Amino acid sequence: MASSTRVIVVAVAFTVVATFYSLSELHRMSALHASSETKTFVTQTGDNRLLLGGTNQNTLRTTATSGISQVTVPTGLVSTTAAASPVASAVTTTGGSASASNPGGSASQHKCYTYEHTELWGDVVVWGTVHKKSNPGECCDACRNHQPQGDEPGCNVWVFCGDQQRCGAQYQQCWLKHLPHPEASKPAKQGPNVYWTSGTIDVDINADPGAQTQVQTSGAPRMFHTITSAQGAAVHWQVRIHYYWWKKRKAECEKAGKCEMGGFTRLLHSGAGDDLMDELPSVIVDPLPQSMVEHSWYVVLNRPYAFVQWTQKVKIPEKYVLMSEPDHIYLRPMPNFMRNDAPAAFPFFYIEPAKAENAHITRKFTGNISQRQLEEIAPIGNSPTFMTFDDMKRVMPTWMNVSIAVFKDQEANSVWGWVQEMYGFTIALWLNGIKHVDLFLHMMAQPPWDQDLQMANGKPFYILHYTYGMDYKLTGEFTPGKFGEWRFDKRTYGSRPPPRHLGDPPKNMKNELVRTLINSINEATAALPCWDTYAESGKASYDCDEMKTLADPRFKTDGKAVS
Repeated sequence: MASSTRVIVVAVAFTVVATFYSLSELHRMSALHASSETKTFVTQTGDNRLLLGGTNQNTLRTTATSGISQVTVPTGLVSTTAAASPVASAVTTTGGSASASNPGGSASQHKCYTYEHTELWGDVVVWGTVHKKSNPGECCDACRNHQPQGDEPGCNVWVFCGDQQRCGAQYQQCWLKHLPHPEASKPAKQGPNVYWTSGTIDVDINADPGAQTQVQTSGAPRMFHTITSAQGAAVHWQVRIHYYWWKKRKAECEKAGKCEMGGFTRLLHSGAGDDLMDELPSVIVDPLPQSMVEHSWYVVLNRPYAFVQWTQKVKIPEKYVLMSEPDHIYLRPMPNFMRNDAPAAFPFFYIEPAKAENAHITRKFTGNISQRQLEEIAPIGNSPTFMTFDDMKRVMPTWMNVSIAVFKDQEANSVWGWVQEMYGFTIALWLNGIKHVDLFLHMMAQPPWDQDLQMANGKPFYILHYTYGMDYKLTGEFTPGKFGEWRFDKRTYGSRPPPRHLGDPPKNMKNELVRTLINSINEATAALPCWDTYAESGKASYDCDEMKTLADPRFKTDGKAVS
């Protein structure tokens, strides 16, 4: 196949994947319920035993509290806004025994957080059409007192309709629901025109688990190292823009004081250096050998192996690490989102290890664990995720093992598709005894589905992730799933970088994040030297007329980046 044809095929494949997730997100938004360090790198073994941290093991042992003694891993290698924010209030009610979803005491010991003008997602455990209550407090009590059968999920979310005039036939309906991670899901609907009242048990969806650590007034900053994995032409230009904004935000951070942003590494898993070695701090590692598993269509499988090599190869001064990606633009200086040493991450709506259609697949890699244990597996991928470097060293080999096992499993490969290594990562955390991850929806925005620079509850977004296509009519109307008269999609520039001065979105387009993205790309390409030559050739150049008048203090006189 000619190289130009191959590029077109790959670009089309990426577009199909992006469109699939875009349409999945649209459907989700529109639907409602009622209408130890080693230098020995991994190698294949003849009996397909697990290699963990360079040591052969027949099984991966888990902690006693996991409820299972052994797990066998068959492998050969080691993104909307609303008109108003739901205001939470604690409801004091009386109740009987605790539900199975809230073990460890009577139901009255569990707090019920209430959000007016809000409808929350959740799998229905009791249908509101046959379950009516007089007020939100009674609905909350019903949720807290619900007794599921066997391994069925308990109630931790309820939805009540108490406005007789507006609710109509739905008046006094009390829907009991279950969400594995209520704090990881945005409301289905909220705002003054929403006549539902919703609630959660013990989890305030507006709480910020890292708020205290993010506004420290004393003590040393908890420095973290940013590492961004990269490979190939499609991300070559993205990582230049990514690093431009990382440097800008770090400078702002240091000027403000108490900055926690430490060093930066581009983890280049191509096995060879490139033309950006002097511009970006880089570490070169090898791709996963094709002799181990043929994965040419899924280059992402190189990523876990790259992190295994990195954690074995380097020493960094920071205790903490932020795993990032080239298509991340930093909207403001990044704080360390971790509290104590528990990982902190952005939750993805499509990572659902405990969901009915996924549970049996997940158990292929965890063993026959309970539904409650499945729900301990966080709905995250490896990025953006904060964790300690020590945890990284321990988890990365398992991530690689599980990702390869998933890739080799026909069903898992087919069902989880392009995000299978994300499932591999979060399963690997669980297998290593990391059963809790703090989840932050405002860690990252994903336009065009997110629209504003902050969430409806006032929390600012920190990262802009431009993974979805953005399509609009010239009148400003959003056209999801259909190529717009104005559009931006990073896949358009899979073989060559975008030019300077990308055209502005339509004047009446209301999405602030899309406009911020285009402005951010334009600012970076204007500042990075010789971008016009770069856009034409795809090769970074530091030899052009504008070098004579280069004013950006972040570059040396030869145009290369200041460390």
